[in-house]
Amino acid sequence: MGELLILSIIILGLVVYSVNGFPLKLSILTLLVINWWGFSEGAGVFNLFPIELFQKFFLELPLKEYNGLLTVNSWAEATKLVIIIGSIAILLMVDPFLKKKEDQDLRFSREDPQTEAHTPVLILMVTLGGALLVLSSNWLSVYLAIELPTLSLFILAAQKRGSGHSAESGLKYFVLGALSSGLFLFGCALLCGFTGGASIPCIDLVLNQGVTQTLESTVDQMGPLSSDPSGVMTPIGSLFITVALLFKLSAAPFHMWAPDVYDGAPTTTTALLATVPKVAIFSILVSIGPVVNILLIGAVFSMVVGAIGALNQTKIKRLLAYSGIGHMGFVLWGIEIGSFESVLASLIYMILYVTMSICIFAIILALGVVKNLIVDFSGLSRREPVLALTLALTLLSIAGIPPLVGFLSKWLVLLSGVVYQYYLVSILAVVCSVIAGVYYVRIVKIIYFQADSSLLIGPKTLQKENRINLRKSLLIGASLYPIGFTIVSPNFLLQIAHWATMGLF
Repeated sequence: MGELLILSIIILGLVVYSVNGFPLKLSILTLLVINWWGFSEGAGVFNLFPIELFQKFFLELPLKEYNGLLTVNSWAEATKLVIIIGSIAILLMVDPFLKKKEDQDLRFSREDPQTEAHTPVLILMVTLGGALLVLSSNWLSVYLAIELPTLSLFILAAQKRGSGHSAESGLKYFVLGALSSGLFLFGCALLCGFTGGASIPCIDLVLNQGVTQTLESTVDQMGPLSSDPSGVMTPIGSLFITVALLFKLSAAPFHMWAPDVYDGAPTTTTALLATVPKVAIFSILVSIGPVVNILLIGAVFSMVVGAIGALNQTKIKRLLAYSGIGHMGFVLWGIEIGSFESVLASLIYMILYVTMSICIFAIILALGVVKNLIVDFSGLSRREPVLALTLALTLLSIAGIPPLVGFLSKWLVLLSGVVYQYYLVSILAVVCSVIAGVYYVRIVKIIYFQADSSLLIGPKTLQKENRINLRKSLLIGASLYPIGFTIVSPNFLLQIAHWATMGLF
């Protein structure tokens, strides 16, 4: 956990000595070093001597020094690794140099220099909060770890100061984020008041009972800590906490903020919202367990809303918002089942969802889509055949069409549902997947079989650079590689997910 201390120190230094252009490079370098450090610690080899020396004398603190606030296991380490890699990808999407657009029609897409200089710092704060959240084992540390990235995302969502749409999205995210934080605090107050402590109940005990068990039964086994003889208040507190986490996860029926915020925020911020915070919330949901039986309701609503809500969308980021809602339904269903296999399937689903989302957003940024209209992709196969093929494969994969890798993640969750007799939900999931496949295939049809949109809606809708940025090209290739590699050999991903899930059971 010493790498988190280094990350905190570097964030502080960037805030104090922020120079435009420099924070981005240092932020990427920081996460790469931390990522390498975490890998070398896990493998036990290739430790860099200066880091090893610093860790040995300054950072190897006994676990008791954290006073029960943080817990390290394979699950936390694996999800933290996903968060760090995802944050590196988001930082690669950020343009290091500001470009002034002279066209007045595009004035709302102009970046503010002062805000842009602090974007890498805010992304690092989101990374730090997510990494702390997956390690948290106390309600206090969970709340602080949730609020740290939330406050940063408020700023990132509204950083286009000249855009009323961006300000509106930031305000919506702020208001509903404050509401969910209040619900979380109220739930924590009830649990702490009626259990006599702020520590989350033993993770192993919760999962051995099944993650859909109530907190009341867990507290009863813990002895005289319980002061809720009626057995009513602890489930209510757990309900508030779960609802607050579903807000953060943008799961239905608490999804109302996602389409507007995704559409109004800058594309880099949208990519961040769709990936890194969701991994952290997913991790803590699995770790603490859905202490009341609400996740099944959230899963069903999310599948239905995600499938139907995206059918009539004309903007790509709003469509991806509803798509994310639907995918979170599958993830929540895996958590609700509560078995080793279903949690493993949910982790694989989340990893592949993050990878494919990063690939899609990187392509959108590389193409320079300004108005975010789906029709902007028309004729892309003739202008950029390689990007068109990459985008088409990624969209078909995220739709779950075999033999692409997205089918593997959905099949694993469906298999767990059938084994544990969730037959009706399984049928609903298949139907929603078929409906969702319609709008993904529609985009592919627009890419390959529709005339160029510039003939219909003007040449300024799609602003493509003369040469795609090298960093974005590498990012697109790097995100496409695991998608293709997992199709050929899924054992590597399955082994990682198995190792991570073993930390919970």
